[in-house]
Amino acid sequence: MLLFYVDESGGTSMSFTTPRHGRTRPQGSSDLFVLAAVGIHDSSRARLALELREAKYRCFGEGAMDRPWNDTELKGTFLAHVVRHRDGERMGRLPAGYSALLARDKVDELLHNLGQIFAKFRPLVFATVVDKLAMVEREDTSTVIGAAYSRLYERVALTLDQVNEGEGGLFVADQQDEHEAYFRSGAMKGDLDGLAARRSTKPNFRLLIDKPVWIDSSLSTWDRELIQLPDLVAYATYEWYKVGGPPQGANFLWDKIEPCFAEHWNTTKVQRGGIIVHPDPGRYPPVA
Repeated sequence: MLLFYVDESGGTSMSFTTPRHGRTRPQGSSDLFVLAAVGIHDSSRARLALELREAKYRCFGEGAMDRPWNDTELKGTFLAHVVRHRDGERMGRLPAGYSALLARDKVDELLHNLGQIFAKFRPLVFATVVDKLAMVEREDTSTVIGAAYSRLYERVALTLDQVNEGEGGLFVADQQDEHEAYFRSGAMKGDLDGLAARRSTKPNFRLLIDKPVWIDSSLSTWDRELIQLPDLVAYATYEWYKVGGPPQGANFLWDKIEPCFAEHWNTTKVQRGGIIVHPDPGRYPPVA
């Protein structure tokens, strides 16, 4: 059984305004929404979680790790900010534990350790990019959350069926009201049925448990460590699509994350395999 840990970057709001230059943009929200999944075998769950914690312990230090867990939580935006802090830029506030990381001059060591974890465990990685501006321009009536989850489930189901024969999948995510409400509403089934109807190769959704397990991070201490990984993937993938190519900067860990993306079962390319964009942009940015 593969466990797919899920997290996001960007927002799902579709509240738009039209600025003076005429192009619609989201008001108080982002242009993109990225939902990422990092898949590992259930037998690797404990070892990977412990190695993540050990890497943080070495870099943040004992004092910081004794603080509440959120003070040393790894997020893509925190890693970007701490690198810029280290390089002398004035940035917004970081969680309290990050001051110890800066004081100990361990930023580069932490990034190296995280990259080595991706390289060692080689998780099976997926990401759905939802381009909200393109949805408006094409009058796409999908919901952002629906487009993201249905595409993610479709890519994982097809990969397990076409490449990882015999494997099943279970999604694991933090408790999130909007996401949980989407699954409770039954809308997911309609979205999946719509995708399947448009494909000649039908996804075998029976390989996947029908909805994520929503964890309580205060109780699931291994899983809260693992959910940090899809946050890093989602943040890096957001930047990849925004800039139109591999994101620059060690904090994105792109050189370690990109080889982990699932390849398309026919083309062997990451694009339209591990990375899917909605609506289809036609030409995808390069990944390397």
